[in-house]
Amino acid sequence: MASTQSTVTLQNIVDIAQTFPDLEPVLHVGGYSLGPALSAANDTMNAICGVAFPHKWAEILLPLFYTNSYQQDYAVVYPNGQSVTTLSWLERGTVFDINNAAIPKPFRQVEVGRQLPQVSGTFWNSATNSPLFLVNFFPNYILYYGTWGAANSGTSTTGNNPIAGSAYTSPLGQNISMPPNPITQIQDANGNLLLLTGYGNEGSAAPLAAPNATAGTTVSGTGATTVWTVVDPNGVGFRIMPVPSQTGVVWQFNLVGQAKPVRFTSLNQTLAPLPDEFEPNFRSGFIAQCYRYSPEAKIREKFKTEWALWLASLNELRAKEDRELEENMFTPERGIMGSRQGRSKWIGGAWPFQYPLR
Repeated sequence: MASTQSTVTLQNIVDIAQTFPDLEPVLHVGGYSLGPALSAANDTMNAICGVAFPHKWAEILLPLFYTNSYQQDYAVVYPNGQSVTTLSWLERGTVFDINNAAIPKPFRQVEVGRQLPQVSGTFWNSATNSPLFLVNFFPNYILYYGTWGAANSGTSTTGNNPIAGSAYTSPLGQNISMPPNPITQIQDANGNLLLLTGYGNEGSAAPLAAPNATAGTTVSGTGATTVWTVVDPNGVGFRIMPVPSQTGVVWQFNLVGQAKPVRFTSLNQTLAPLPDEFEPNFRSGFIAQCYRYSPEAKIREKFKTEWALWLASLNELRAKEDRELEENMFTPERGIMGSRQGRSKWIGGAWPFQYPLR
């Protein structure tokens, strides 16, 4: 979401709106228009991002993560240690057999959705299922975390906890199977949520961060070579289904989501990530929203009509973005009657690897 997509500032929008006689008293308050303008801009951007449509300009790449032994929930951080705090909803995803030496690497699709239950294992064969995994996101504080040193039975935990001397082996390496690591996320004695970010061996005591430690803080246990990073409890992580087995293929998750609407705090901000081509749509919504803040009842009454008309006009914005063929589809292998047509008959983007590509 590069800021260079937008060169128009919020002040530019305000300057245009002030040319409307009805709105000049709203925006020209003591020579400054900060309060009403910021409120109108934030309401407008939230409405644009509120439509059920995946805006390309609002897409974000999420941190990669890898399947781990018996682990269903995955807290994640970016390479700089920051938690994911800008995700609004998941769009799509793919998993790659990342350690496979074949070129191209085998991959499968995943299905993203809203809710998945917590389970403790896999009780069906997913080898031929498509999609291979279901995925949804939760706030980090909702995800499941292990307890360092706890027994794997007879407690409130569901097992696979790290203990003194536990080894964490990197899951990455050509043609290697998923190592039987303990869970890679725990809650420490001070209530911090920790994510394993450096592989090695656990020491004689658990990692422990200070109470209410800042997200991104790194810690290690006594004598340990592992590194743990504090995650923001209000950031997001992911739940997958089915749950991986103890060993097997290491699947790398590549997920794409929609970002939360940007929040305007200054008139010097550009409309980024909204590209300049959509500035007229934003400007129209901003002007409609400004009527809401007029001190005169007759002018304020215009808001109901103007805002309703603008919300209906969002179809124009969607139409600007929806001019390409939809590539997410089901492809039937045969008709209702008769045998199916062989996949070798299909020649398209997947050729010479056959079609459909799964």
